[in-house]
Amino acid sequence: DGAPVWRAGANVSRRLVNEMPIRLGGTVVPPGEYTVFIELARGKWTLIISNWRAQVRGYNPKDGPAIFGAFEYTPDKDVVRVPMTLETLPHSHDQLHWEFLDVTADGGTLALFWDRQMASAPFSVVK
Repeated sequence: DGAPVWRAGANVSRRLVNEMPIRLGGTVVPPGEYTVFIELARGKWTLIISNWRAQVRGYNPKDGPAIFGAFEYTPDKDVVRVPMTLETLPHSHDQLHWEFLDVTADGGTLALFWDRQMASAPFSVVK
């Protein structure tokens, strides 16, 4: 703990919108819109799904209940924190991007690619 929290996106907070309940770790994340952060520690990243509402059109100091990037992030709105698996890739990715991997009707893996790093966390669909 105590590592920097990253917005996990370019210039704005990354958002996750799910239409079905999903399970991350042992926690069920109900359908809705969430912000995604990553706690960065050397060799140990943690995926954070949060109830913070994201400012999507740039920073607006008058939009107090919403967050821009990870500025003013606090963990009190965290829905779940899940350890991520880190892998070094044989090739690099110039731009950060997210993908859903190995998706089936039962779940899959949420993965982030950046430079030669892939960080991932499995999820399952709650039926």
